[in-house]
Amino acid sequence: MLLLNNKYEKISKLLNLDRPLVIFDSATTGTALSSDKIINLSYLKIFPDGHIQKNDYFFNPKIKINPEATAIHGIHDEQVKNKNEFKEKAQEIFDTFNNCYYSGFNIVDFDLAILRREFLRVGFNFEYDLKDIIDTKIIYEHLSPITLRSAYYHYYHKYLKLNHSAMFKAETAADILLKQLENYKEIRNKEFINKLHEIKSDESVTGSTQKFYWVEGEAYFSFSKYKNKSLSWVAKEDPQFLEWMLQSDFSKNTKNIIRNRIKK
Repeated sequence: MLLLNNKYEKISKLLNLDRPLVIFDSATTGTALSSDKIINLSYLKIFPDGHIQKNDYFFNPKIKINPEATAIHGIHDEQVKNKNEFKEKAQEIFDTFNNCYYSGFNIVDFDLAILRREFLRVGFNFEYDLKDIIDTKIIYEHLSPITLRSAYYHYYHKYLKLNHSAMFKAETAADILLKQLENYKEIRNKEFINKLHEIKSDESVTGSTQKFYWVEGEAYFSFSKYKNKSLSWVAKEDPQFLEWMLQSDFSKNTKNIIRNRIKK
């Protein structure tokens, strides 16, 4: 269903959209990109004419939800045990997300990567480029101090009531994006946004040699379920994980470290 909303019309006009913008957020079973799964995916799709499409999916991940994750988003195993699996809605979601711009709060570091991983599991090649992304957290970090709550207070001068649902956070990210577009004319220029994301790409989960630390010349993982495991050990025990990293949106430096180890 397509709706018209003045807030989203303003976003479309200020960005001068030439294709749809999907603003989204996800809740997952945990934070390991290779093994955890999405249990809640909420999005607002803004079309160039200002119309929007929105949906709020819940999925049965077929694995246990990490209690630490439940403490953040409040979703328990019982709440999703009778829901569809991601693969049952994959085509519908792919059709919605494909060939769009993407926005949300902290999607570069996590949400886009884990969504791409979910698609790969069911045979869909979900491609995106840094130039397609407008991450409100990266913009805010560049221009102001950061958390979703402080970002909202910064722009609206009122406190955000705590709510960890994905749809609430997606809508809040849309509110923040609107204020950023109104307040900072430079971010209406996609080239400026692209430069911010390129800088972030070299510093973040999707991009830097900080994925590893070194002990006596040996690379060790500083993230994922293999944190503090050596690259040599992972290459032997789970080479598919390294293949996934080579196909994902990590930096050239990170991929070169992996390739050099595989060649040995």
